[in-house]
Amino acid sequence: MIINKHIMRTTNEKQVLQQIVNEGPISRSQISRNLSLNKVTVSDIYSELLHEGLIREVGHGVSTRNGGRKPVMALLNVDYGFVLSINILRQRFTILTSRLDGKSHDYASVSTRNVDMTTVLDMIEDRINQVVEDHENRLLGLAFGLDGTIDDNQILDAAIKGLKNFDLAKYFGDKFNVPVVLENMANQAAIFERDFSGEGVYDNLVAVTIRDQVSAGIVTNGHLYRGHRGEAGVIGKCPLADRYTEQNHETVNHYVSETAVLKQIMECQGINRVDVNRIRRDYLGHDEKLLKILDEFTYYLAKVLANISSSFAPDAIILNAPILELLPELMDSVRGYVDKLAIPRKAPLLLTKNAKEASLMGGASAIVHKVLGLDDLQLTFQNERNVVMEQIES
Repeated sequence: MIINKHIMRTTNEKQVLQQIVNEGPISRSQISRNLSLNKVTVSDIYSELLHEGLIREVGHGVSTRNGGRKPVMALLNVDYGFVLSINILRQRFTILTSRLDGKSHDYASVSTRNVDMTTVLDMIEDRINQVVEDHENRLLGLAFGLDGTIDDNQILDAAIKGLKNFDLAKYFGDKFNVPVVLENMANQAAIFERDFSGEGVYDNLVAVTIRDQVSAGIVTNGHLYRGHRGEAGVIGKCPLADRYTEQNHETVNHYVSETAVLKQIMECQGINRVDVNRIRRDYLGHDEKLLKILDEFTYYLAKVLANISSSFAPDAIILNAPILELLPELMDSVRGYVDKLAIPRKAPLLLTKNAKEASLMGGASAIVHKVLGLDDLQLTFQNERNVVMEQIES
């Protein structure tokens, strides 16, 4: 078989850079051993990466038992530039700045209540310009997340009016002259769990996000599965039999979405804005009406999760839902209902460690992969962000 030398070279460059990102500080000799590559090949690639500024040297390691010179160690140069991850939600957008090693800072949430989409885009552009102006390094790429169906960086369907079929990637790519990655937030959450939980921890997982819609991000053998035209994981539109009358069917969104549950809670409490403190207080006070609403929610959610567990047999199902972050005790009820179901395999049900920023950090990982040219290789980052509870919006 004749292998194109340029393709071999590109593959080798990717693997060397992947080693430095995941294992750094690391020496050239160690990279050579890890990859079973010729030392001259590794040194040549190393020198090019160093010249480009993508990596930096950080002193010397320990010499071998036979003595000799101590090896020079290299790390990814996090000052090479930064990326921004932005999620567009129903009444706000959130934005997070991240370094190339996945470490993030400067989270912000901007209200867009009663604002049209054109103005929202202008607000996002202004915020990006502000971050670029304040940052000492250059912007390398943008990631956008939203509720909807996305295929090949195109929005085929969106929960937010005005985004369907809008070329968001080209719009912001042209304005800032950087690559742009679009993804639905469930897929972003799945990327976060894969890349920030530790190498190989979740090679097969399903990340379920519960907000305006119920969606699932699916990782199989370490790779994101999008299905036909990005439609994998659109579980919110699937029918679900009524708990009391099986002949009646509504969608999963009708029973389980955060929007539907919060609407019931607000009607029960006689208010028109979500009060998370009151929800928590009424729950701990065993308010019967609230407990009934939440019991219905956990029952139907358990049915959904049982189907996912049986269909995909993941290492874990990880839930990303502000209502569960507010009331983590509900997970016991969800697990209890799942245990009662006769399904062949019950995957562990876990709450994400960072519901507020999980999808943003997953988006950051996706654009870092793109910027570094490592789309098809695993990168492992450290999750060092502090978890801060955010208000649930109606």
